[in-house]
Amino acid sequence: MKGRFTIRTAGVFFWLSAVLEVLSIRIDVPILGALRGGLVGGAYHLAFAAIFATVGLGLWTGARWGARVVYMATAVYSLDRFRYALDRAGREAELLGQLADHPEILEAFGVDLLLRVGALMALLFVACWWGFAAYIYVRRAYFTSAAAAEASTPTAGARGPEVGSGG
Repeated sequence: MKGRFTIRTAGVFFWLSAVLEVLSIRIDVPILGALRGGLVGGAYHLAFAAIFATVGLGLWTGARWGARVVYMATAVYSLDRFRYALDRAGREAELLGQLADHPEILEAFGVDLLLRVGALMALLFVACWWGFAAYIYVRRAYFTSAAAAEASTPTAGARGPEVGSGG
């Protein structure tokens, strides 16, 4: 099946992304103008871990729902990144916290430029997600043929009596 290696490799990387989200559960998230940690930040990371793990499973197995999960995850991720790009106060709090030990970077580039670059990076990642979703759309036959191949593969209990089993 054309695209199988690429799609399954992407699935592995989505699983790795899920693991990284779980590992970063204690990292604060810029939401509504401030950095949010605790239950809110943890729930944010767990939600994205669940999304990434589900996408990884759908890509790896080629399940019929796999392509739809990619499209839904693309929409959720896009909305989240647009929210992030528009949350200037939250991003500024994040940036100042990250660069607290490196004021020379803030002096060299300025907060405004770094915030603009961060927003552009977020939008670039959205564009990459949409490119991947388009690739999945082009290769959508992988999801129907993988499911059909799995359905036509006999299971051990459905094969009937084994040859030479004495019965």
